[in-house]
Amino acid sequence: MLKTALVCGAFALVLPAIAAAQSAPPAAEFVAKAGASDKFEVETGKLAERHGGSAAVKRFGRKMTIDHTKSTHLVKAAVAASHMPAPPPPMLNDDQKGMITDLQGKHGKDFDTAYIADQTKAHQAALDLMTAESTSGDNGRLKAAATKILPVVKMHIAMLQKMGG
Repeated sequence: MLKTALVCGAFALVLPAIAAAQSAPPAAEFVAKAGASDKFEVETGKLAERHGGSAAVKRFGRKMTIDHTKSTHLVKAAVAASHMPAPPPPMLNDDQKGMITDLQGKHGKDFDTAYIADQTKAHQAALDLMTAESTSGDNGRLKAAATKILPVVKMHIAMLQKMGG
């Protein structure tokens, strides 16, 4: 009985923290983060096409440029349909800027290794963002856009895993 009470008490303390961690950010913050994520993917995808050592990394980079341009358009369309103010141009965070700077100095196999690691990290963050928005976003159109983008992010993660990420 005491054991059951302790377990239930522990869940009561942990569940709100889990729910908070998976909550969607406010709509404008989601748009800013999604925009920065897409900008990062497009910029690094172009680098992969030029600096990548393997054909697989170059193809993946091209796919990132195409797919993340599409997801940017989906989010922008959702913003417009929601009558939200137009967001400012996306701004990369310091981590993203650092990864790009690092990748710019690499070529061939060294580039491939760093790029796959960076993409794995970036896509996990995108997965977390899109999952939160698709499940608990407060703007129906943004929620729908995130729901459409989510399977694409999952596909990218699967592709990275096949490349060793």
